[in-house]
Amino acid sequence: MRRRRDEAVLITDAAPSLDDEQRHRKRVYAVLMVVHLVGFTAAGLLAHFWLLAIGIVVVTGALPWIAVVLANDRASRRDRPRAKRGGSPEIEDRHHDQIDI
Repeated sequence: MRRRRDEAVLITDAAPSLDDEQRHRKRVYAVLMVVHLVGFTAAGLLAHFWLLAIGIVVVTGALPWIAVVLANDRASRRDRPRAKRGGSPEIEDRHHDQIDI
């Protein structure tokens, strides 16, 4: 008989914190920009092999644009919790008595 305690329990579907997400995006941006700079440096050093240099420039030329797009991208919509549609509003609109002290 299989015991239920052996199964992992999912506590929350919470997204990573904004700080963690921003740190990850900064890291991705930095890595892509380093690859871009290394590519352009390699193309400059290999200028006497002009076809190879042009190939490297073409491949690494779009990396700054890609890096900016990825750095500005937040978590995809499917990873975010879905909002309820229709039905009653999340906050009740009933009158509540207030106690002043």
